[in-house]
Amino acid sequence: MEPDGGIRNVDRHEEFVALFVRHEAAIHSFVLTLLPDLDAAEEVVQQASMTMWRRFDQYQEGTSFRNWAFQVAKVTHMNYLTKLRRDRHVFSERLLEMLADRTTKRNDELESQRRALAFCIERLGEDDRITLAGCYRESSTIKKFAESVGQTPNAIYKRLNRIRAALLRCVERRLGAESV
Repeated sequence: MEPDGGIRNVDRHEEFVALFVRHEAAIHSFVLTLLPDLDAAEEVVQQASMTMWRRFDQYQEGTSFRNWAFQVAKVTHMNYLTKLRRDRHVFSERLLEMLADRTTKRNDELESQRRALAFCIERLGEDDRITLAGCYRESSTIKKFAESVGQTPNAIYKRLNRIRAALLRCVERRLGAESV
């Protein structure tokens, strides 16, 4: 290790970048719920990301980076709003706090649902996973997929409905097990 801590700084830099990239879409969505103007939201996300980078030493390893990032974004958003106080279309801080809390909670629920769905898809048989991938692939249609596997679109629709129902049951069970 270098005397000035150079290797540690590189490790911290890579850790920040990995965490930020993993949660960037959620951070952006979070800011958009607070500030629906896309340009203003982009500005707030950019300012928040710079603040996160400068204060990454304050992030406690092992805690939720996303929740920490949401807090930084919320404070950045509040600071942004203080610059706009003369505009009568700015929401009150209390309303913004309520929206931020609701968004954080909803984001946690969606993340749990995504994890449960990924788990359930992995548990499907290979043929069912191939059917899902074939039908939901970008620029694919059920008709095209049915032709490629030599089946009728109606047969694929029926199979998809069966797969979807199985996934729904699995996700509901998985979420129920997580909440216990």
